[in-house]
Amino acid sequence: MSGASYGGPPPRGASRRGSAGAGYNPVVTSDGVRWRDYELAAEASADEWRPVLRPLAVNDAPVSAWHGGPVSGRHDGPPQRQDISARQRHDRMQPRWPGLPSPGHDGPARRHDGLLPKWPGPGADWFDGPSRPPRLDTCRPYGTPGGLARPDPQVQRDLCQVVPDGARFPDPRGTWVRLVNGEGPSEDPFRATNSLDCALAVISTWHGEPAVAAPRQPEYDRVGRPSLSGEPGGVSRAERWLGHRFEYVGQGRRAYTTIAQRLGAGGHGAAAVLVTRWPSGGNHAWNAVNAAGEVVWIDAQRGHTSVDPPPGPVTGVFCVVIDRRGRRL
Repeated sequence: MSGASYGGPPPRGASRRGSAGAGYNPVVTSDGVRWRDYELAAEASADEWRPVLRPLAVNDAPVSAWHGGPVSGRHDGPPQRQDISARQRHDRMQPRWPGLPSPGHDGPARRHDGLLPKWPGPGADWFDGPSRPPRLDTCRPYGTPGGLARPDPQVQRDLCQVVPDGARFPDPRGTWVRLVNGEGPSEDPFRATNSLDCALAVISTWHGEPAVAAPRQPEYDRVGRPSLSGEPGGVSRAERWLGHRFEYVGQGRRAYTTIAQRLGAGGHGAAAVLVTRWPSGGNHAWNAVNAAGEVVWIDAQRGHTSVDPPPGPVTGVFCVVIDRRGRRL
């Protein structure tokens, strides 16, 4: 997985990923929408880079922007590499929760830029106890056929710059979601089929152990085209790491309501890993979290966050929903 340092917004109209004609440009859905179409739809002005809880490029992107089909991609990823000051980076991450100072305020809250208000509830965090999962980077199928490749260390450093180790429940409106999958699948097609590892990386980062997603092990067909199949046995690996089996929630978007209700009952810090199936075939893994009482939906493979679940039809929704202590909800 190649790395990208996350800087400020690119100039208006400038591409974040390079030339439209460069590189592999695979079809992502049955209706022929391509990665580049997602990228163009997600081009945003500087104002759209402020950490405000709202859907990203929902009005401009096609319905399948959240629903990438069996080969799902990310279309709001990190821009071109450029240096930014720590103050600028922190200001982007600063949450705008009621009662907190604005990003320009130099009070005590600035020591925790990018984090939600400290959780006052009882009990230790899941990652503090004996039932915590192993570090994500120690239980991946590196180098095996159909497995994963090791991430670029620079990608991990970029993530740790905005989410320091031990900083739990970072604001999902901050930049860290866009860093989980590095530069995204427009630069590396093997990041187009790693959604399950992206979802696990979100859970690890959410609990204070920042982890970037690993790309798929590079494999090619007879004519040299990248193999875009999913990770074999990925669901079983996720269940072992989470300590819970995926459960069937239902069909259609109504299933999201059930998940949101469970997250709401779990309180701040609760999180979910979802696997959804598309009518056109294939599936996709993503997340939802309870951030200070509000449910935020996260697709780290694409670098998306939204307060609304994605539109579009689904034929099956499976999930693991846990509270901040790792207990199933």
